[in-house]
Formats: sequence, C-alpha cells, structure tokens
Amino acid sequence: MFQVTKKKMASVLQWKLHRLCSVPRLIILVVVIIVLILLLKPTEVDYGFLPYKQELFDTVANSPFNGFNNETGTQDGEYIVPNIVHFLFFDISEISFVDAVCVLAAFKNQRPEKIYFHTNVAEFKGPYWEKLENTPGLTITVRKVALPDTIFGQKFSSSYYRWHAGDVVRIKILMEYGGIFLDNDSYLVRSLDEFRKFEMTLGWPEGQYLGTQVLVAHKDARFLRLWLETYRQYYPNRWYFNAGEKPTREVLWFKPELVHRVKVLFGVQGLSEELYRTEGWYEWRRFYAVHLLIRHRWYLDSLWNMFWWPRLNENNILDYPKTFGEMARDVYF
Repeated sequence: MFQVTKKKMASVLQWKLHRLCSVPRLIILVVVIIVLILLLKPTEVDYGFLPYKQELFDTVANSPFNGFNNETGTQDGEYIVPNIVHFLFFDISEISFVDAVCVLAAFKNQRPEKIYFHTNVAEFKGPYWEKLENTPGLTITVRKVALPDTIFGQKFSSSYYRWHAGDVVRIKILMEYGGIFLDNDSYLVRSLDEFRKFEMTLGWPEGQYLGTQVLVAHKDARFLRLWLETYRQYYPNRWYFNAGEKPTREVLWFKPELVHRVKVLFGVQGLSEELYRTEGWYEWRRFYAVHLLIRHRWYLDSLWNMFWWPRLNENNILDYPKTFGEMARDVYF
C-alpha cells in the first residue's frame, strides 16, 4: 500500500515538474508568434491620424487662388467655373435607363453649354443612347480617354481598377476643363449656377468624408492639385480611402477654406431609404443633387419592389411608386 502511494506521489511530482518546465516554453512560443505577426503585418498608414504636411501645401504656394474667399465667392458674383457637365463612361457602351435619366436631369436643370461623355469605348448604343441623341437641344460631345494603369508609378488595384482609375481621371478632367462633374447616377435637381462663383464646391456632410459624386470646380482650383498629390501614397485594397477619406483627413481637415462646403443639399450622404422605400418624399426637390446609389439598389430596395421592378426602365417606371419613380418621370417624359 505504501509502495503504491509512493509511486503515485512520484508520478504527481514528475507531472508538476513537467508542467513547470513547459510554462516557459509556452510563453516563448507565444512571444515568437506575436513577433512574427508584427513583422509580417503590412505597413499601413495610421488611419486615425494623418499629420499636416507642409510640402504637400507647398505645391499650391503660387496659386492664383491664394487668398480667395470660398465662403462668399467672387466679389461681383461673376461665374468663374464654366457651364460644362462631365460624365465618365469607362467600359460602358450601352447607356442604361438611369444613365439617361441623369443626363436628361443635368440637361433640363442646368442647361449647360456642353455635356461631355469621357469614354474609352468605340461608340455608344442602345435605345437610351438613341433617346439622348433625339432629345431636342441636347448635344453630347464624346471624348476618348484612356483608363490609366498606374498613378505615380503605383499600379491600380485589380479589384477596384475601373473605379480607382476613374477617380483619378475625374480629377484630371476637371484640372483640364473645369466645370461640373457628375457620377453617372447623380441626379441634378436644380441649377448649380450659384456655385460657379466659387473656386471649388463639393458635398461634404457633417462627420463624414467628402463625396466625389458632385464636383463643381475651376480648372486651377487648389484642392484639385492637392487631391491628386495625395495619391502619391496609394492604397489599392481600400475602396474609398484615396478618393474620399485620405484627401479629407490630409487636406481639408487642415485647410477647409480650399473649398465651398455643402453639407446636405448635394445629396451625397446616402438617401436610399428616401429614394427606394418611401412614397411622398417631396423634400428631394429642395436638394441641388441626389446621388441615386443605383448599383446598390438590389439590396437597398425592398424584396417586394425588386420582385415587381427588378430593372427599372421607361415602361415600369410609370407605376414605380417610390421617390425615384417621380424623379425619373419628371425628366424622362
């Protein structure tokens, strides 16, 4: 009996000794894993803080707009932004119903001197292109542009290629022409003429980053050049970082006076509930523009609406009861 007890005690002591020896090994193993994770983790920007960079702002030190007041605009109310509207159609040859609606809204409510379609396709086609061609007084200038592969030597994301490259192209187009740049699903509700007296105007909601969907700019606007310069540090795996988040944090947080800020009425803040799930939302008429988020409608609209109106067109829009139905009918027919 004593022998058995003695053996048991020896076994327990041996087990405890093994546990004591294994604890340091476990700690070492954990430390090694943590170090490897830190070493292998890709270097990223501190998204919570981007410091003031004097060398960035030095690029516009000699701008003719230095000292310009973007709160009041030109002293005599003179228009300094040309009445030109730009749309971008990369890899899109067939104009959709919503594309046509937005072009017609810009034509009807802005009455621009020119409407440009910047594109890399050979020609446009389809019934909605014919609708635009046959609209009295509407003339569209098609301008061929290439979709760039790189920005400052950095290759564009393979996942977001068309969108990231398009974000850069819109900046360069405004730097060449100036004017009004609209996303293909940005619906112009009323004239933007009052913003043509500012160096640059954009939608920048409270507590959010700038919206790229509606831009009004003189070709020499300081923010355009600074915006492009922020792409010298490009993050291909982040959807909206370079287009909206980085320029807001790196430029506009430090110098908001570079732009005329519209917090609400450019409609870039996300109005899907009002557009696709609401009837009788008449507030849309007091906006200057509304971003339709049409590519996201498949999950923003209700299942019932998606069943009855899966793809909106000139026929089924007649009885589409939500706000966007009223908006589309207002300009299309």
